[in-house]
Amino acid sequence: FFEQYPTMATTAELIDRMGDENTFKVMFQEKLEAKHVEVANQSGACTGMKLDVLVVSDLFEGKKVIDRQRMVNAVVADQLADGTIHALTIKTKTVEQWEKMQAEKSS
Repeated sequence: FFEQYPTMATTAELIDRMGDENTFKVMFQEKLEAKHVEVANQSGACTGMKLDVLVVSDLFEGKKVIDRQRMVNAVVADQLADGTIHALTIKTKTVEQWEKMQAEKSS
C-alpha cells in the first residue's frame, strides 16, 4: 500500500520545520490521501506524545473500523515504536461520512 509513495523527510526534520501536530497532519494527508485531518497533542508534560487524531479519507471506504485504525497506525508506526508517540486516539471517517456529519451540524 505505502510503497507507492516517495520517501518523506524524516520525522525529526519535519518537526524542526513545522512543529509536532502539523508534522503528523502532513504525514496523514500524504500517506492516506486525507481530505481532512485534525491532530491534537494532549501530552501535557509527558515525555511521549499523546495524540488525538481524526482522519477523513476515501481510502477508508468499505473498510472495517479496525482496518482503518491499522492504516492510521501504519503511518506513525516508527514514532509509536521509538516512543515519540506513546498514546494514539483514532477517529476515522470516509469523505461521505464526514460530509454527512458536517451537514447535520449545520442544520
